[in-house]
Amino acid sequence: AIWCHVCHEPWVLCGAMDALKSLIRDKLRGSPAVAQLLEERPELSENPGALLQALEERGVVEEIYGYLDSSLQKPQDPKSCHQATPVEEVAPPSQQPVENGMGWQLGLRLLEGQAFLDYLDDADAAGRELAWHIAFESQRFKSRQVPAVVAPRFDETIHMKLPLVGSRNGLLQHLPPVHLVLVCYGGSGSGEEPPWDTGSGTLICSHYLEWRHCLSTSGPLKMTVELQGVGRRHKLSIGVLHAELELKPVGAEPLPQLAVAAQIRAEEQQRAEVMRRCFEELDRWWSEHHMLYPSRSIRIFAQTESCLFLPVTSFVAPLHAGRHLDGPGHALRFVSLMALEQVTGEASSAEPRWHSFLAMWAKGRCTAEERALLLCSLLLGYSLDAWCCLGTDDKGQAHAWVVVRDRGDASYPSQVTFWDPQTGSRLRADDPAFLKSLCSMDTIFNHRRILVCHNEEPSQVSFDFSDHRSWLWAPVDEEMLDVLRLYPCRKCPGFADLLLHRWSPSWNVETLEEAIEDRLLAAIRTHREALGNITMVDRHLGQLLHVALVNLEYERRGMQSQSSVFENLATRVCAPGEVLRATPVQFNHLRVSLFWPALSQRSTVQEILAKPQASFAVRCRVVLQPETTVATWVLLAAKGRI
Repeated sequence: AIWCHVCHEPWVLCGAMDALKSLIRDKLRGSPAVAQLLEERPELSENPGALLQALEERGVVEEIYGYLDSSLQKPQDPKSCHQATPVEEVAPPSQQPVENGMGWQLGLRLLEGQAFLDYLDDADAAGRELAWHIAFESQRFKSRQVPAVVAPRFDETIHMKLPLVGSRNGLLQHLPPVHLVLVCYGGSGSGEEPPWDTGSGTLICSHYLEWRHCLSTSGPLKMTVELQGVGRRHKLSIGVLHAELELKPVGAEPLPQLAVAAQIRAEEQQRAEVMRRCFEELDRWWSEHHMLYPSRSIRIFAQTESCLFLPVTSFVAPLHAGRHLDGPGHALRFVSLMALEQVTGEASSAEPRWHSFLAMWAKGRCTAEERALLLCSLLLGYSLDAWCCLGTDDKGQAHAWVVVRDRGDASYPSQVTFWDPQTGSRLRADDPAFLKSLCSMDTIFNHRRILVCHNEEPSQVSFDFSDHRSWLWAPVDEEMLDVLRLYPCRKCPGFADLLLHRWSPSWNVETLEEAIEDRLLAAIRTHREALGNITMVDRHLGQLLHVALVNLEYERRGMQSQSSVFENLATRVCAPGEVLRATPVQFNHLRVSLFWPALSQRSTVQEILAKPQASFAVRCRVVLQPETTVATWVLLAAKGRI
């Protein structure tokens, strides 16, 4: 039985189904579209399957879904709870069609895939699932995960808001395409972890869908899209996507197909011409200067996941964090928590491949340089004077920082900060510790300029970028910067439309934290039993440890430390002669099987676990970040005469 949350009486399942069928039956009987269809095609009355398909093509099924959503959300009379139907979770408003006819909407239906031959072998497909990540301006969507097979059924419908313009002709000038990213999750070993850890995904496809073709149709536009791979497989087909595009409301007069095609072709020609000119000018400029830097790794161009070559300025854009980050320090913390993807030697020797932000977020990991690109974009979104800096560290390895100048070209080294997205640290440019960790600064750039550093010795570099004794400027003009940008800036000029998103987890955070604590306490008992010791658990001490974990996260965000608060609490629970020792460990994932090995290998933990008379406490804190990034804190403490 299913329980009603109002009167705590069970719903009888058959009664719930009858109520649902009654709602659908009433809607079908009252629909003029059904009557008209049966009038036109009487044979459908004898074929329910064909009738359902015809109704779906005419949008009647979707209309019924909307009717059910509105009907099931109406408050129920508590006296009739036993007859109510349990309501499924309703999609966000941005995924629901507009019913009042106000404003334009773009309906995208991802129907099914064909010829996904990577999953022809059952062994390769076992445990794997596919999901779409979709971005359109500031709107973000994610489909449910479906089994990875040769012909996956996506069956996903998404409604995207379009600009408030008066006609379809106005929409024709709205340039941004719909960015579709396909990611595969799971695989061998994925079942070993609890369901809350989906792990990083594998990027399968990154496709920009030109949606404006539907402006020339008055109903759904069926599309068959051949999907190309990414990276080395960018010229190989990974499958075919069957989809539909529809502009709503449908009553407006369609545009001539030739006019739509001519507009799209003109934009493509302009982009191709600007790209050709950009490559010619930068190539000519670099051929005149490259001999000055024979041993330096200077980056002028990079390629996307689809192997599209662009100047490095295209990969940076001032990016608003929305309501998901609390400031620049939190942005550094978020970027440093993203899983790090190692670059192979062969890949690092060629032109760098930098993923778009959507692809980076979808697969859940990024390279060191991609971290710097994202951090620089977020800091620019806070109006800081931020620049990506590519160079080498004290070990001669390639490294990437973000340079922030307090006073622009008038900044002294003491007013310039190097933000390291790998460690989450910040150091001033005149700090001796920083100068020892830096071997060279090769290329500095943001969304406006590219500069090459003349000086090989970092301590001699001037941070006045107009000083030609230290910096060589690459020739980029406004048209190049505007036409070749990866991230459109239409809603707020100068700032990318794309926004961070915080996806709601399918699990409860507190339940997860308690499960991790129970698992670690069980490991502690097992470890101490092997040593012949009894384990005493102090639950109250575990509560106090939460204060310490909150303070640790504050410190990582660059906020003022409040360690004295926890220290005062600790002294109050320790009797004379007792000592409290605690060891915190932070993870950027939820693979619980790795937590105990990381803890138990620490010498401080091994020392306190060996104490025969001590009480133990474990506290876990999972801090959710945007884009499914997490900071998982585990604090193990022992109290006693140790």
